[in-house]
Amino acid sequence: MPKVLFDHQIFSLQRYGGISRYFANVYNAMQNGFGVEADISILNSNNYYIRDYDGLLSNGLGKWIFSEEKRGYKWNKQYSKYRISKNDFDILHPTYYHPYFLKKLKKPYVVTVHDMIHEIMPEYFSSGDILPTHKRLCIQNAAHIIAISHTTKKDLIEVLNVPHDRISVIHHGYMENNDEVIQRGETNNGRYMLFVGERTAYKNFSKFAFALSLICSKEKDIKLICAGGGPLQNAEQELLNRLNLTDKVIQITASEQELNLLYKNAIAFVFPSLYEGFGLPILEAFKNNCPIIASDTACFREIAEDACAYFDPSNSFDIAEKMELIISNTTLRNELILKGSKQLLKFSMAKCITKTIDVYKSLK
Repeated sequence: MPKVLFDHQIFSLQRYGGISRYFANVYNAMQNGFGVEADISILNSNNYYIRDYDGLLSNGLGKWIFSEEKRGYKWNKQYSKYRISKNDFDILHPTYYHPYFLKKLKKPYVVTVHDMIHEIMPEYFSSGDILPTHKRLCIQNAAHIIAISHTTKKDLIEVLNVPHDRISVIHHGYMENNDEVIQRGETNNGRYMLFVGERTAYKNFSKFAFALSLICSKEKDIKLICAGGGPLQNAEQELLNRLNLTDKVIQITASEQELNLLYKNAIAFVFPSLYEGFGLPILEAFKNNCPIIASDTACFREIAEDACAYFDPSNSFDIAEKMELIISNTTLRNELILKGSKQLLKFSMAKCITKTIDVYKSLK
């Protein structure tokens, strides 16, 4: 039985987020009879998805130490270094790209690459960002690489010249926690479109906002709910003010349960990103019977196929046109919901875990 160790990184960095949810899903699924012994090298974590993990400092002292984010990260990093130096596992699966473990590691490791956005669109990031260097070092020294989509594998080969046989494509699997399952309920938000996650530059929020202003000039009762991504910043507020959208946009820091309800009651989920490595919100929308309107990109085509209405992300008028189509065409909305339910079946957690374990066993 292979012994797999997940390190601390993403669980020290994120309370919520797609990457920590991915690793938590993989870890939690491996506790249920997949023939792998898995552990996480953390003392304590505020991450929501591993809230039941019993770390060595899951106590009052741990709560005090980890109440300060930088201090908690430092303690978890030191503990990860200690666990890695013991080498009492068969495979290391680092949860992010800091290569701190390379000097002490004597066992093979697998790295999951979620996207190549920093490398493909560097103009959207700081010139001093060290992440691309760390990522390259982790990729170059890995025994094997998991790409979460064929799009990401293609980018790895083209950007970093990684041999194709060192990469396995393993799509995300969708796993819904039993305690997060809710029935359809009403919200007090009226008719709204849904935007999920960060609103950074490559997420294309400004083009989407202009498209929304075109819709709201005709559909006076339509609103936008931004779930997650933090409070609206000054520049965003100014943008919305110029577009007469100040009273139309609501930002919500939503729990998993609240997010499910937002999907269920939305007119549609809109995903205007210029680039993604996968797009887990697509699966969330499918699960919650929410129609999807998304950028016409290779990755979204790979994941959603024909269960989505696509637009040119560089053209706000096209975005608005597709939004108007979904608003006005109930038949199309129902067709997309039906296709989404069928498409979701292709992304089972069992398939994701089985393929991941196959990678581990090939290296043991």
